[in-house]
Amino acid sequence: MRVDREGRLLQQLTIWLPAELVQLLKADGLNVSKFIRDQIALLYDDPGATPNTARDRLAQAARETIARQREANAEREADLERARDAVRAMRAERDAATARNGSVLEALLQIVGDDPPGRLSRMLPENDTNGDRMDDWDALVRRVSRLCGAEIDSADVAAGVRGLTAAGA
Repeated sequence: MRVDREGRLLQQLTIWLPAELVQLLKADGLNVSKFIRDQIALLYDDPGATPNTARDRLAQAARETIARQREANAEREADLERARDAVRAMRAERDAATARNGSVLEALLQIVGDDPPGRLSRMLPENDTNGDRMDDWDALVRRVSRLCGAEIDSADVAAGVRGLTAAGA
């Protein structure tokens, strides 16, 4: 028995290892006694113990890689959710535009009645080169807005008039 520098009583142990393993340990320059002391210290939670083995480094690298992968997965999932939200917003916009266009057409049909829509097409800004029917056009846009119950853009009314004219309704 021996006593170390810190006054602890030491006891020698003998272990048997396969010869190939001993050759690998010597080739790697590994201090077997220190390795075993470190592992025992880790087993019994010695805070001063520092793992120094390749296996421990690999395990730490694996934990770091897994953490990075989880972060990447979370970021990818957040990106997918933002994309889904954007698609939902675009669909809602499209549905609102479709509903608005439908209500514009209904309002125009109420206004036109039995009259041919050609009368309205003459009021379109591109067909009114002299601006003679500008007041009539503004009145038509206001009337369509009133019938739809919402503020309707002049471009939406123009698209509706063009659709009616093309359909020959």
